[in-house]
Amino acid sequence: MVNFVHPEEMYLFVESIRPFEVREVGSPKWLEVHEMILGLSQQAALELSQHREEEVKEFLISRDKLRVLIHEAYCVTLWKTRVLPLLLEIDPNPQATFLIYTVLYHEAALVALLDVCLYHPSGCETLQESVLDLIDYCAQAISQVIGLVSMGYHENETKLDVDEAVLTELERQKRDFIYKIGLRCISVLNYIADNVTLFHLSAARRLLVTHDIPWLMADVLSFRPWQRKTSKGIQKFIDEKWTNVDDVTKIVKPEAQAWFCVRQLLLNPQIMENYAFNEARCKQLHKLLGLMHESLLDQLPPLIELKVFLSRLTLSGNTAKTQPLLLEDIPQIQEDLLKDVEEHGGFYQIAQDQDSVFLSKNKENICALATRLSKAYGTDLLCELEQNMDDLKMGEAKDAGAGGDGDTDHTCATCQAKAKKKCACCKKVHYCSRDCQLKDWPQHKLVCLKT
Repeated sequence: MVNFVHPEEMYLFVESIRPFEVREVGSPKWLEVHEMILGLSQQAALELSQHREEEVKEFLISRDKLRVLIHEAYCVTLWKTRVLPLLLEIDPNPQATFLIYTVLYHEAALVALLDVCLYHPSGCETLQESVLDLIDYCAQAISQVIGLVSMGYHENETKLDVDEAVLTELERQKRDFIYKIGLRCISVLNYIADNVTLFHLSAARRLLVTHDIPWLMADVLSFRPWQRKTSKGIQKFIDEKWTNVDDVTKIVKPEAQAWFCVRQLLLNPQIMENYAFNEARCKQLHKLLGLMHESLLDQLPPLIELKVFLSRLTLSGNTAKTQPLLLEDIPQIQEDLLKDVEEHGGFYQIAQDQDSVFLSKNKENICALATRLSKAYGTDLLCELEQNMDDLKMGEAKDAGAGGDGDTDHTCATCQAKAKKKCACCKKVHYCSRDCQLKDWPQHKLVCLKT
């Protein structure tokens, strides 16, 4: 039986997961735990897809590691938004982004594990007060997806190509991860909403008052980030990749999760009695009625009850009870991380300390790191990482080309256009752009590495 993490390794992997500070991101110990997180994430997905016993989920819940996963997701978010921009000020065009990509991938793996574990009420129960931090994290992630969609990120293929000329490859990768993480966070919020009675009242208040999740989900359902129109037809985001679909009305997982999240909140009288359906909220939620077509209700019958509720709401509205004085818990994870940052000189000092780690030009170190992580990453991703290693050898070439300068009369090995760049490793094959080199790398590397 194929496993990413063998049964005898499972306990060690889970027990090794510990919280890190922002200043520790990218350190040898952090990378060691990253490998384990990645393996556990892949193993959890494998168990789920093959309907096997969910050992990863059971170990993480029983060892009370979900709060650590939330801590780590926040840690990477702070590093990504506060430290990475400072690193790119030090070197706007780093020769290798391999390790930076690894950090971004780390956050996606953490959220994937949370998605798997929180499907079960037993997982939600272990969150305790950290559920407030998770609600904040998910609301922010989903809002970022809405922002990307509102700018046409997922719709206009031509616009994306134009953006590629302006944005760095790293920026594109960051956006891709924001998108994937945000869609997963829809599921996580749905699981929290479904089990909201397991938490302190502060969780319900966080969902309804602080972030107004029903409003947020109405926006998500209106923008439909899981669907796009391309030159190849309508595509939907299925299993974390864009897939052509023949039946546009077929519901995909993020869409179903968004609908169920709205339903779980609006039809829960225990938490909704203090939620005021004012004119603005009624108008926002009324948009959902226009999306509740017959095919949707056939696929998700529980939404029929929600449709009836919304129909009555638009006619009557409601008057919320006076909200009682509530001693509300305050999210702590981000505050604790920020406190440690301040105690160690702030984000700028951390960026300076991490300069030698993330902006290294040492080819041997980068190659050694890639080899170390090769077993943890899948073959498709490894191909991309190997390409990034090859990019490191381009020397002074700072543009988006493929390698060292070559003569202009050469043709691109991929598209046959005029090529000014050549592979900096073997010096024999020419490309017109980095994109063409990346496409040809799976075939070319067999010859190139021998050379």
